[in-house]
Amino acid sequence: MPEPNEPRSLAHRVLAVGVGLFAAWQLVYLPAANLIDFVPRRMSGPELEPIGDPYQTRGTFTSLEPLQRAAEWTGDALDFWSEVSGQEQGWSLFAPGPPPYSLIPAVEFRFADGTRDTLLSAYEPADLRNPGVRAPLVHDRLFNFEAQFIYAAWYAPPEEVAKVYAPPEEVEKLPESLRDLPESARVLRGPIRAWLAWRLKGYRAAHPDRPAPTEVILTHRYIPTALPSEPRGWNRPAEERPYVRWRPADDTLEAYDAVNKQFVPVREKP
Repeated sequence: MPEPNEPRSLAHRVLAVGVGLFAAWQLVYLPAANLIDFVPRRMSGPELEPIGDPYQTRGTFTSLEPLQRAAEWTGDALDFWSEVSGQEQGWSLFAPGPPPYSLIPAVEFRFADGTRDTLLSAYEPADLRNPGVRAPLVHDRLFNFEAQFIYAAWYAPPEEVAKVYAPPEEVEKLPESLRDLPESARVLRGPIRAWLAWRLKGYRAAHPDRPAPTEVILTHRYIPTALPSEPRGWNRPAEERPYVRWRPADDTLEAYDAVNKQFVPVREKP
């Protein structure tokens, strides 16, 4: 241990300066990373990040291209540091107002003879009226992989659910949200195809006597939850809406257009 008046080594001084700079940078980074979400940005490279930042304001805020580009470069730098340092925020606590229902993906198998079978998510409670407690951080990787398929449809619920639960300002956004669903399926086509193939493989292993399904459909299940003023034992049924249809035979992928109520081809490029 050096004496009080003995000069510290160069390595010691470099380390002290480095720690100080890191602390100062964090004091700048933390508010800046949150404020940048309010600055409209043109997001690029959706193929590289299937989940993305659902809270980032999209678009432009100025007609001055250098200023717009500088803001986007700043945002890209903050996003990069968020990811490499493990500080990326993937949720927004209780804002901007999550709707009082749970949105959980499921898979529907359709067979050539007209029969169907549904495979629910492992995260959907067996008793919807009285769901039990699930231990945290169990199968967390699978949960986060499934979760990326529901963000686009979070505020695009079936109309019946929206009328009961969604605030008026969210109901007004429904047509716009619904129109965006096929495009969100295009961005997520890689993870969706891989997930559906994995679910199909598991289903066929559990049902070796059944023929291969002709269609595999990713559906969104909107499961209402009781409001604080309502009794716990509510009896509202879950609402379902298809999201993506996959035909394994020819590897065809289609997205459900909820506005026109029909499946449309998933384009490979925008």
